[in-house]
Amino acid sequence: MRVQPTLPPRYLRTPDAANFVGLSIRTLEKHRSCGTGPLYRQLGGRIVYAVEDLCAWADLNVRLSTGDGGGIPMPSDPRAYIIRLQAKAIEFSYSRKDFSHEPDRIFHPHP
Repeated sequence: MRVQPTLPPRYLRTPDAANFVGLSIRTLEKHRSCGTGPLYRQLGGRIVYAVEDLCAWADLNVRLSTGDGGGIPMPSDPRAYIIRLQAKAIEFSYSRKDFSHEPDRIFHPHP
């Protein structure tokens, strides 16, 4: 009998996604309702977040100092702007990695 390897989850429900990025569930829900949070999907009535989208959203909030001014100025359509930035962050993160020497795996910042 062959045992199938256990793969890390590709999608996280809200409680796990909030834990992954270090926020409370309610804060992540508020970001979702305001359109300032990570991309999400609704599958069968459940809200799920792709791990890649959570990482890309977290990367958008990188600061060099506390005086950085509170982030990126938002245009008239903030959701479209965030989607474009997240796509660029994902594209950039994959362009910097060399996948030739390791299997496909998802980065988890918390052990």
